[in-house]
Amino acid sequence: MSQPLKSILIVDDSETNLVLLEAILEGEGWIVKTAATANGGLEMIKNEIPDLILLDLLMPRVDGYEMLDRLKSNEKYKNINVIVVSAVSDEKTRRTCLEKGAVDYMSKPVKIEELLNKVKGILNTGNNN
Repeated sequence: MSQPLKSILIVDDSETNLVLLEAILEGEGWIVKTAATANGGLEMIKNEIPDLILLDLLMPRVDGYEMLDRLKSNEKYKNINVIVVSAVSDEKTRRTCLEKGAVDYMSKPVKIEELLNKVKGILNTGNNN
């Protein structure tokens, strides 16, 4: 493979979601890292900036909104593509996340084929918002 492998960071407080998404995405050949908290995710990107973050909204202490704000307000991290993946499915929440800088929004439970199509679309085009 001539192109370097793309990396994805999954930030979700659900161990089940982390394991499931990690297995699916690694099966497609991507490098996948996981964090169970927003602070853990923010720490991980200090060492290695991923090509994409899949971000849950509802987490204890620092939630996904706060992490998204921190990413987009930091010059070093603002171009990281973020797909919000949340159990919250109302239009207002979706719109808020997109306005904050997420490139896409998906409701849980995630449809695997839809997730893979979105991830491939972002990683294969190098979309940087």
